[in-house]
Amino acid sequence: MPDIDATDRALLSLLQDDAMIATGTLAEKVGLSQSPCWRRIRRLEQEGVIQSRAAVLDRQKLGLDVEVFVRIRLSERGLQATELFEAKIRDCPEILECHMLLGEIDYRLRVVVKSLAQYDTFLRETLSRLPGVRDIESSIVISTVKNTTALPLGLLG
Repeated sequence: MPDIDATDRALLSLLQDDAMIATGTLAEKVGLSQSPCWRRIRRLEQEGVIQSRAAVLDRQKLGLDVEVFVRIRLSERGLQATELFEAKIRDCPEILECHMLLGEIDYRLRVVVKSLAQYDTFLRETLSRLPGVRDIESSIVISTVKNTTALPLGLLG
């Protein structure tokens, strides 16, 4: 595990809020000069703490109005079956997240589409045809209470 000090946590917190923040502004806010600030960010990237920097888009403003959580049970749970299923999942742009779970459900997916009709087509023509799928349960999101990509950095130190 990388050594993360208070300055690193402050940098990470600011970057979580705004990944496009200028290095000079960032350095000023954490009390560093620009070069040491840049070196810290670079180290955090090299250590994999910062995986990438991205723009967070508003799906509804883009017309992607339907969000669905999908629970999937496989008919087989062997290595070959899960690898084949996971490879096919990675090819579906509608699937934003896929998590393998322990317990009754094998996978939980987060799917985004334009409409219920489009989800129906995706369910019938893609999800139900994935290799090894035994059961599919879908839950349509009515409203989102909390949605963040920010990790709770206060728990680190």
